[in-house]
Amino acid sequence: MRHDEDLLEQLKLLLAEYSIGVEYLTPLPRGGRLRGEARQRVERLLEGLAPEGPAGVSLPYGNGCFAVGRYAQAAETYQRVLDGEPGSLAARFNLALCCIRLDRPQQAVAELTRVLEAAPLWYQAYYQRGNAHDDLEELDLAVADYTRAVELEPGYLRAYYNRGIVLARLGRHQEAVQEFERVIQMRPELANAYLNLGASLDELERHDEAIAAYSAALQWEPSSTSALFNRARTQYYLGNIEAALADYSAVVRLTPGDAEAWNNRGLVYDALGDYGKALEDYAAAAALQPDFAEVFNNRGAALEALGDDGAALEQYLAAIRAAPDFGAAYFNAARLHSRLGELDQSLEYLEQAAGLDPQWAEEAAEDEHLGWVLDLQALREKRSQGS
Repeated sequence: MRHDEDLLEQLKLLLAEYSIGVEYLTPLPRGGRLRGEARQRVERLLEGLAPEGPAGVSLPYGNGCFAVGRYAQAAETYQRVLDGEPGSLAARFNLALCCIRLDRPQQAVAELTRVLEAAPLWYQAYYQRGNAHDDLEELDLAVADYTRAVELEPGYLRAYYNRGIVLARLGRHQEAVQEFERVIQMRPELANAYLNLGASLDELERHDEAIAAYSAALQWEPSSTSALFNRARTQYYLGNIEAALADYSAVVRLTPGDAEAWNNRGLVYDALGDYGKALEDYAAAAALQPDFAEVFNNRGAALEALGDDGAALEQYLAAIRAAPDFGAAYFNAARLHSRLGELDQSLEYLEQAAGLDPQWAEEAAEDEHLGWVLDLQALREKRSQGS
């Protein structure tokens, strides 16, 4: 018995040391399980303890399981506590957090709602219920819970941050900008806040400010590939091609398995007229993601620029096979067939493009290669009606 008590006390000390919580869980955002030596220390203590027992024993045991990512075992432990003590708010709150990690957000909402009925001023419970609503795509309810959390605890940075994320997903980017600016005021070194601020500024077409936000993120986290990628994309959109090239090159150096970065750098080389390097990057992207339809389409455009229409057409058709709803590839195939004088094939692909998006028909009317195809089609229809 003395041995068990010693193990339990050691576990409690570790839970406090690593800020997991001895009774109520106080986890890092969205989980953050222990790693390395810390995990091993908790695992060793769990091996010597039994999960069954009064709440004073079972809650620390469950928290230890939670801390090392054994969420199902932790949930079973908390449920046993609730079976004996239905009024245990700690067990119910902790069980809800396990449900979020176990992708059972509906149960998490139900458990946290019961917690809040008993403790209506518990801001952490509102925050966690907001997370569960977010997982359920109930975004307005998530915003409401995060809002209640910050009303009860105005300094609750996590709730402001998550509210900003959800507002952005709702397309409410002006409000999201205000949230991330508030988070940055509270914690200026939080690189992800600048990253998300930049994304919402981009959506608001405040692109120069977005670039400044991505640059600020990189000051705090120089190896942030997300900030580099987003800044590159915005620089490319603004026509700052050399700056975009530098950022995409940094991304592929840091994460050589990022097919989209290779593809996008290929577009930059294409804009610079360096079609050989563009094709090299498209090949690298295709090797990483063989069904990447946009890569085939982009490679077709580069081959067209090099005057190899036959190879370009093969790439457009490959894009269609990879993504049968990719309207741009149908349009490009129609354009090439038209250039080759293959009217029927051109019309076939153009009709499929227009069926996916009527905008392609409008673009065809302005295209030097497809305009005459549409004229011939109209002439055919007129003759058919007259016969």
